[in-house]
This record gives sequence, structure tokens and C-alpha cells, in this order.
Amino acid sequence: MRISSIALTLLLALFFSFASANAEPLADPSQAHPSEAAAMPSADSGEAARIIHADWELAVLPSGDLLAVLWLTPAEGYKTYGNDPGQTGLPTRATVTLTPAGQILPVLYPPGKQTPDLFEKDKTVNIYDDPTPLFVPLPKGLAKPFGLTATLSLLACTGKSCWPLRLETAVSSEDIPTPEPAENKPWWPQFLKLADAKRAQRPDTTGTADTAVSPPAEQAAGQAAEEAVGQVVPAAPIFSPRSITPDLEVRSLLKAIPLAFLAGFLLNLMPCVLPVACLKLSGLLAACAAEKERDRHHTIRRHNLFFSLGILVYFSLLALVLGLAGFAWGQLFQRPGVILGAAVVLFALGLSLFGVFHLPVIDLKSVHHGKNPKSQAFSTGFLATLLATPCSGPFLGGVLAWTLLQPVPVVVTVFFSIGLGMASPYMALAVMPTFVRFVPRPGAWLSHIEKLAAFLLMATCLYFLSILPEGLLFPALAALLVTALACYVAGVLATLSHGAATRWTVRILALAAVVGVCLWAVAPQEETTHWQEFDHAQFTSRLGKENLLLDFTADWCPTCKALEKTVLTPHEIARLKSKYQFQAIRVDLTRENPEAMALLRALGSASIPVAALFPKGADSSRPIVLRDLYTKIQLEAAMAEAFAHEKKH
Repeated sequence: MRISSIALTLLLALFFSFASANAEPLADPSQAHPSEAAAMPSADSGEAARIIHADWELAVLPSGDLLAVLWLTPAEGYKTYGNDPGQTGLPTRATVTLTPAGQILPVLYPPGKQTPDLFEKDKTVNIYDDPTPLFVPLPKGLAKPFGLTATLSLLACTGKSCWPLRLETAVSSEDIPTPEPAENKPWWPQFLKLADAKRAQRPDTTGTADTAVSPPAEQAAGQAAEEAVGQVVPAAPIFSPRSITPDLEVRSLLKAIPLAFLAGFLLNLMPCVLPVACLKLSGLLAACAAEKERDRHHTIRRHNLFFSLGILVYFSLLALVLGLAGFAWGQLFQRPGVILGAAVVLFALGLSLFGVFHLPVIDLKSVHHGKNPKSQAFSTGFLATLLATPCSGPFLGGVLAWTLLQPVPVVVTVFFSIGLGMASPYMALAVMPTFVRFVPRPGAWLSHIEKLAAFLLMATCLYFLSILPEGLLFPALAALLVTALACYVAGVLATLSHGAATRWTVRILALAAVVGVCLWAVAPQEETTHWQEFDHAQFTSRLGKENLLLDFTADWCPTCKALEKTVLTPHEIARLKSKYQFQAIRVDLTRENPEAMALLRALGSASIPVAALFPKGADSSRPIVLRDLYTKIQLEAAMAEAFAHEKKH
């Protein structure tokens, strides 16, 4: 029974999580016809320069700072998409580097010309089909000489086909004609408009809430240039908001306390609290199982008092955290660690309701009375309130808007009032336990209610997974899998048929495994800047001229991911690059890539993972290949053989 329950739960959680994360969108512009050109052979650099001509210009802003202009001119019959391509197509992007400083500079992109797409007339796109300037504000006070290097990625289309292009262009300030005043240029109005839009994104705070002082256009342009390169970080604007319900706006503690109490009471009725309602109901149903009325009333009173205490303690602690850290209501759930922790807890609670294991502290099963009813009631109240924190309700917004700007003692007082409001129904039951006569007696029907509650908890778990960053989805699913295994082991080896020492040892080890995998899941990911994306034209041009390491991988390849976590780590690749002087190239086969597949077959393989080491010189046609799983020692031995002539002594 336990095995079938855990299998059902895991299948539901893993299937729906993977489905929601990996399902292809029905109308994703990036999957539309022009984007399919990404699988087509890219033009080489010479062909790209023929299709898109790039040229540089320098101008002097009224502030005295320099502005670089990168002109893109498509060949006759060609167009490219704007940085915001519209409903389909791929964006034009430029990465501009200031040399020798190595600073990445911002780029201001014109919006492009709106036109129906050539291939799908019902879609509107933004295109560059004439000479188009990309504006690059240079750092304040920059003096000659300096250099600019731009790497462009864009999609060039004719009326019949599209080609993804990668174009590199570099220029020295000494090779550019003497800069002229920017306001004399024909593109000056266009730049002013972009500069004003940039300034609007980071508004100035001069003036008051009633009157805003707009700087002259020239000053706005200078400010936009400075802000673009990180010179200016304006403060937030000052507003005087008005409410359509001024009577509910809080301006004093005397008004905040009753509204906070009412908001806390109504929080029990919000739909988002439904998944944790089983936590509140379970203890009440368990208390109703007592035969004698006196015992039943005593159990109900004790349970609800300690359940209410858990609510009040939680709100008091939350007030201290929010007041001291300056967080907003629910802001804790912006942290991936908190979200994952809540998902794991919900998953474990659901497994306990499915009968996989028994919780020693929080007993959710109504047919089961624990040995520590007070601690169980307190823990259940605390946990139920924690899971309800992302919710909001009537009156709560106005109360919190005023409260969270007050000193910590005021914050604690108001939050304690919210807790009192939320706990008031349970405190009323503690005072008048006779109200439970309206609650049906426990019976066999409760086992079905418990399973329904488990599914609600699993649904909430899926919600938490859906708001995690995409890169944490796989680690989160791994954490849930380890949680399921730990709960199953605890359910098998931590029963009354085993000794107390065995039970607690198993529980501690299971908890340690869950905590460990959660810490691993949310640990900061190492940068992977040592890897370059595979480009067939660039690979062909580099072959024989440089030492190359090609790693064939895919998101659907678990063995590949294991190698990335254990062998091809950023630290290891950095160490080996320093020792053997090679370029690391990652060949991603997650999507169909005919050129990469042809190269894989040319290496004598039809499956991945594969690592190929191409030495420079005549031996580039005889690469060393590592297939399937391999170790760090094997990888370094292969490099020592392939790149021996480049090894540093």
C-alpha cells in the first residue's frame, strides 16, 4: 500500500511539473518560421559582411561626452528584425566592448519600421530595411585613443528565406573621422527620442509631487547617456497617491488594530488558504473522536488554544523579520530557498496523508492521536499560517501599507492583531467547545477526505514549483525525489516495531538528507563563461589553428548533466584551460541541429555524451574522443596526449 501511494504521488508531481516546464508554447514567436532558420547553416563572416554592412561614426553630445553610432545597412533585397522583433522573428542584438578596458557598453536600439510579416501577413513585425543607427553612449570623460568591438547577432531575410548571421566589427578611434556635434546630425531627433525614453525609465526627482521640472532635451540626452553606462542611479519618484476608499486608509495605530483584527479573521476565508485548511481541520476531527463529551471538550479546548498560540507566535516572529529587515508582506516568498522549502514541506505532508510515513510532530491524520498533542497543535498552527502568508485579503493592503513604514514595536503590535483575528475562530472554539456538535463524527469516510486533502497539498506544491526560477526546476524535482525516498525509508524503519534509537536515527538521517538536497538545489550556480556556443563556420575556421574541446550535450541527456556537475565544472575547465591553452565549445543538441549531428557522426558516434579534443596543426584531423561517462583523470590524460605541445611547463 505504501509503495503504491508513493508511486502515485511521485507520478503526479513529476509528470505535471515536467509537463508545465517543458511543454512547447503553442504560439511562441521564437519557434515561428524565421526562427527555424537557426537550424540552417549560418553564413560565414565574409558572407555576413556582404549581407549586412557595418560602419562606425562618432559624435559629440552637448554635454561634451562622446557618442558612438554603429550603422547597419542591409544589402539590397534584405531586411533584418528590430531589437524588439514584434510578433515573430529573432531580435537584432549587439554586444559592444570598449577596448582595452574590456567594458561592455549599453546600446540604444531604434524601434524599427512596423510592417506585416512577409511569411505570415496576420503578424506585425519591426524591421530594419534601410541604414539604421545603433547608438552607443561612451563613458563620461573618455579620451582617445580607444577601440570599439561589436559582435552582432541578427536574422537577415529576403522574400524567400532567412539566414541567421553573426557579424563582428572592430574599429579604433584613430580610424574614425573627427567627431562632429551630435545636434547637427540627421539622426539627432531619433536619438533624443530614445534618450528621453531611457530617462523616463529612470525618472528624475527634481521638483515636487505636483510639478515636475523637465530638463532641456540636450540635458536629457546627456543624462540618458550617463545613466546608460551606470554613472547615474536616480532615486525613486515622489508620489501623492489617492485612494477611492479613504475611510479604510490607515493613519494611526488606533485605526490599524481593529482593521488588522478584521483582516486576520477574513484571511481564514480566502481561497488561497484552502490547501492548508486540512491542517486546521485535522486536529478538530481528531478531537471529536473521543467517546466521552467531557474528554472531547477538553481535547478540543487544548488543541485550539495551542493551535492559536502557533498562529500568534508565527505572526510575532514575522513582524520582527519584516520590521527589522524592511521586507514587504509575502516578500519572503520571493526567495527561492523559502519557496523550495515550502514545496518540500507540502510534499512531505501530502505523503503522510497518503500513508507513506507518520509525522512525529505534526500529525495530520485524523484517526491518529500523537503522544504530544500540545506540540502537534502548536506546530500545525504555525505551519498552516506560514503557508497562508502569500495570501492577501480585504483590509490587509491598507493596514500593511501604513504598518510596514512604522517602528518595529508598532509592526509587532499590528501583526499580533492580525494573528488574533486569524486565531479568533479557534479561540472561540476553545471557549465554547460545544460548537463542535455540528461537526460530524470521524469514520471511514475521513480516509477519503484525507486523500483529497493530500491532492490539494500536491497541487499547492506544483504552484510553488511553477514560481521557481526555470533553472531551479530540475534541482527542485530532485529535492522532491529525495524527500519521497526519505519519507518512505522513515515510514518503513521508524515504526513502533523498531527501537527508539533506531527510529530517531532514521528520522535524523532522513531529515539531514532532505535538508542537504535542498541546500544543494538552491546553492548559487557557478558561471559557465568558459564555454562558447557551437558555430559551424567558426569551428571550421578555427580547426587546425587552435586547440579545441567540443562537448556534445543536451538538456534531455541526464548523463551529460552528470558530467557537467562532476567533470566539466567551471573550476576544472578553467584549470585545464590555463594548463593546456584550448577553446571550450559546447555543442547543444537539445534541439535539432543538422550540422552538429553531422559532426557527431563524423566522430564515429550516434549518441551523447561525447567530448572531442582537436589539437592544432596537422593532427587536427585525428581528434581524441571520449564517449559516455569519463572522469577528470581520463579527461586530463586525453588532453595531455592531444595538446602535449601546448602544455605549460
